[in-house]
Amino acid sequence: MVPGTRTHELEDLVRGHGPDAVILDLEDGVAPDDRPRTRDEIHRWASRGGRAWIRVNPATTADWQVDLELAADCPGVLGVVLAKTEDPAEIDATSAGLGDFGGGLIALIESATGVLGAVSIARANSLTRLAFGSGDFRHDTSATDESATAMGARAHLVLASRSAGLPGPIDGPSLASDTDGLRSYCRRSVANGMGGMLCVKPDHIRLINTEFAPSTEEVQHARELLATRTDSIDGSYLPRLRAAEAILDRARKYRIDIFDDGLVSVGR
Repeated sequence: MVPGTRTHELEDLVRGHGPDAVILDLEDGVAPDDRPRTRDEIHRWASRGGRAWIRVNPATTADWQVDLELAADCPGVLGVVLAKTEDPAEIDATSAGLGDFGGGLIALIESATGVLGAVSIARANSLTRLAFGSGDFRHDTSATDESATAMGARAHLVLASRSAGLPGPIDGPSLASDTDGLRSYCRRSVANGMGGMLCVKPDHIRLINTEFAPSTEEVQHARELLATRTDSIDGSYLPRLRAAEAILDRARKYRIDIFDDGLVSVGR
């Protein structure tokens, strides 16, 4: 995630760190008085061939409609992240406001109300995925990121996503200042069933990709299990097969050659 005022830095960011996607922020990352100028800057950048998602302001604000007009008018906008989503009607209204946009639509859940409504939000038409706005959620609930409250919110988003047939939700960013702290955050996120992570520090990207990708041991075990299918099964066999298939699918997404005995990642 990058403030919308910094489009001039994006070429170096993408070349140097290789994020899966860039989200230009028009909400918390830009002062209200600067938003008109920032929209113009994003439009010029997109008109020159720039491609990114944008985080638009909440559907309850006056800026929301103007942000949608920008998104619908820029071929370079790949998708919209709706800030502070709390109701499926906000997703429906955003989709309608974008018209025949054709890009993705992510609901950023940032409050207790949003978490409790996540099951309905996840089933809204046109929704691509859920994401967890962990920072604002902590402020809303006065909970720490390690608390049962925050971890329970993540679990609820995972279950809501699965129930609606969506990919695993995207976790909020880590603000860890050291490698061990970031690695621990990533592993906790993966263990909870989150499917990706937002990032505000470019030098975190490589380690995040490493930790979210399946390990060499996981891929090797999945290959072995699928290579030795049997008709003699117990009640746990088919679930283990499905888990192995999911691991290999995730490996492909991380561009790991699953047929290479060395299981070498070729990058993202």
